[in-house]
Amino acid sequence: MTIKTSAGVRFLIGPAHNITYAEDTAGRAAALTALKALTFVEVGEVEDAGELGDEASTADFTALANRRKRKVKGTFDAGTQQITLGSDPVDLGQKAVKAALSSDSNFAFQMDYGDGTADFYLGQVLSFRKQIGTAESIRKASVSVAINSAIYEQAAPVTP
Repeated sequence: MTIKTSAGVRFLIGPAHNITYAEDTAGRAAALTALKALTFVEVGEVEDAGELGDEASTADFTALANRRKRKVKGTFDAGTQQITLGSDPVDLGQKAVKAALSSDSNFAFQMDYGDGTADFYLGQVLSFRKQIGTAESIRKASVSVAINSAIYEQAAPVTP
């Protein structure tokens, strides 16, 4: 089976990391090697890790002669990841995310998919908001991470 559930996926935060990597193949390989060497701490009680990945903007041009609008790819944006947590004020990962909120630095992040694959990227923590809810609700927190790099993908290990 090639599809999988998200059960077992972990979200981790690393240190401030303000290095810019080239987007070519060599730069991506260097970024992956450097990011994998960092020390990460797991952010506990993640309920929903949101989405991440490149989306191209559109640059438009309309010629006067034929009135035809043409569109081409513009810049790439890896998005702003929205993460929902079960609030745990003693969790070291949640504390690290809160601390990153007060910094203007990029931080290293990792999505570990539990099957040998992972995504690494750099981003800034934009928010850490409490979700109080009703008497029947679990207290949660919502976190926004603005992704400021490519997504560096670690492929699954090759087994003979």
